[in-house]
Amino acid sequence: METIRNRNPPRVKYTAPPKADSNSELKYTEDEKKTITELKQLYLETITLDCALQRDIYNMEKDYEVKHNVIFDKRKKILDEFKKQNYGDSEPNQSVPNFWLKVLKASYTEFISKKDEKILECLCDVRSKLHNNPVVKFDIEFHFDPNDYFTNTVLTKTYFLNCLPDPDDPLSYDGAEIYKCEGCEIDWKQAKDRGNKGPHDQPSFFDFFSPPVLPDDTEDPNYCDINAVLQNDFELGFYLKERVIPKAVIFFTGEIADCQSSSESEPDTDTDDDSDAEEEESSNGTDK
Repeated sequence: METIRNRNPPRVKYTAPPKADSNSELKYTEDEKKTITELKQLYLETITLDCALQRDIYNMEKDYEVKHNVIFDKRKKILDEFKKQNYGDSEPNQSVPNFWLKVLKASYTEFISKKDEKILECLCDVRSKLHNNPVVKFDIEFHFDPNDYFTNTVLTKTYFLNCLPDPDDPLSYDGAEIYKCEGCEIDWKQAKDRGNKGPHDQPSFFDFFSPPVLPDDTEDPNYCDINAVLQNDFELGFYLKERVIPKAVIFFTGEIADCQSSSESEPDTDTDDDSDAEEEESSNGTDK
């Protein structure tokens, strides 16, 4: 069973509603205050090093992205050749022609409706692209064959990362964080396929490309709900980049399982068996 790679992802930025100030403030002597100030200054120096390290990591990742894409180009060529060779006469039980549809369904099924599945049969590749200048961000690109649904050949979702500490509160820095995302406009060919959803319409995979905008005012009544949606969106973007795209073939075959799904879905049968055995022994002892 494939295990989760041990890599620290960028944190998801969360701006909580303001809390009331606490009146209980710790008291220090003047000598203690001086020592704490000196220690904090040293901590700021480590933060500066961490920021430089993070930048170097992204620069190195950008260099290796070119090498990864050579491999991903070969993957796409193999899938394209299979489709071409089996065009029009593929067997009903063949899954490879819908490779990326099956990969996406295996990685986050709740986003894909039956209507989406027909469209995603046209999905021919998924890639990520890292940008380092002038800002750090990454794109998730969904490449489509010509189809009857929209004119776009690529649908893109962009995630923006902040790798610098907050000037007003530098000591709160805890690594790079995703602070916003942007989708793209889908040029639907038919009005019935457009994303103008009613309150009772089911979620769609293509909602992914229209993320909500977080209000500037933390007191806005919709702030918490939108913020929660964006937290999930940010995590999903990094998940696609780091796990789904490079590991697509083992998502396709079902050889990969994430901890949150495997641990929650497996029933604890041993406990039930043990309990039944104990009850049987107790019953036999009573009969004696």
